[in-house]
Amino acid sequence: MNVLFVIHYPVFGGPHNQALLLARSLGRQGVEMTVLLPDEPGNAADRIRAAGVDVVTMPLHRARATLHPAHQLRFLVGMRSEVGAIRRLIRDRAVDVVQIGGLLNPHAAIAARQEDTPIVWQILDTRSPMVLRRVMMPLVLRVSDMVMTTGRAVADVHPGAAGLGERLGRFYPPVEPEVFSAEHGDRDTARAELGFRPEDLVLVSVGNLNPQKGHEYLLRAAALARRTRPAIKVLVAGAPHPTHREYEEGLHRLAGELDLEVGKDVVFAGALSDVRPVLAAADVFVLASVPRSEGAPTAIEEAMMMELPVVATDVGAVREVVEDGRTGLVVPPLDAQALAGAILRILGDHELRTSFGTRGRVRAIEHFSAEECARVHLEAYEYVLRKCRPARTDIGAVG
Repeated sequence: MNVLFVIHYPVFGGPHNQALLLARSLGRQGVEMTVLLPDEPGNAADRIRAAGVDVVTMPLHRARATLHPAHQLRFLVGMRSEVGAIRRLIRDRAVDVVQIGGLLNPHAAIAARQEDTPIVWQILDTRSPMVLRRVMMPLVLRVSDMVMTTGRAVADVHPGAAGLGERLGRFYPPVEPEVFSAEHGDRDTARAELGFRPEDLVLVSVGNLNPQKGHEYLLRAAALARRTRPAIKVLVAGAPHPTHREYEEGLHRLAGELDLEVGKDVVFAGALSDVRPVLAAADVFVLASVPRSEGAPTAIEEAMMMELPVVATDVGAVREVVEDGRTGLVVPPLDAQALAGAILRILGDHELRTSFGTRGRVRAIEHFSAEECARVHLEAYEYVLRKCRPARTDIGAVG
């Protein structure tokens, strides 16, 4: 079976990690995966290729989660040629199933329909404004053979998805338990290399430097918590991006305003091919994402695998990943005071911190392992190949 996984983003993130791990796990079951990425600056193509996964790049415009007409015009102008290129790739690679990562970009769906190829359309987060969800979901429901969402909460906020019956599949991003294990992390070495002392209390967040990750709320929460625990430090691992340069610069300015010295009290570690050292160095994992952002965050699952207690904002499907009061604490978004309170609660109770970490790994192995994710996806592929209608609905002669 040949699967084409189309992702319209060049910077490595959750969908790319999913593609990499699925290709590895499904390859052992006879599934060959090709990943299609935009031909733009970014680290995703190199990281996926380095893992031995087939990657193709080509010009791929993407819709933005905005109603600004200039952005959407550029997207529409390039669609015809890009759909045609994807159709040729489907034929050249003898693709059996097209998997689409993200709501807003229909290029691969149009190409797959015109090539009579089954479609698994994945909705990965809650970032898109509701008006765009209402625009896109009729197309998704009409042309896809299966819709997959990262958790129940993501399906619930996309009109029509929850009522799809057997055409709706739910999954959680994959993590390899044998790779993400506290036994593989040298805490002392990691702390020393990152400039932290043994007595420091390190809060870690893993997420690219963009506004949806809410890193500014983490910085504000850390500054509040340091009034009680001055040893608190912040470690942020995430790739910068040219389109979010102003946001990145704003984080540095905010750190200064909060008397957090960059490089000492706050460390921006940048893009890392291996986040295990930063997780090993940490005492608490913090996700401060804002509303309309996440699905089920891979970074939380990795932290749980590494037996870290979690503090996370109540966005997307976070409550399906973190059991509030058992593997971590879930707090309202956009609330630095709530984040600070949860952080201090965990740091002030060693037994609680340990139990959260232990239970977190057990839960992550059961629900978020790469093998479990591969099983769910293989069932989806087999379903669409078995149930796919021989007669396709015409959606227009694009390409």
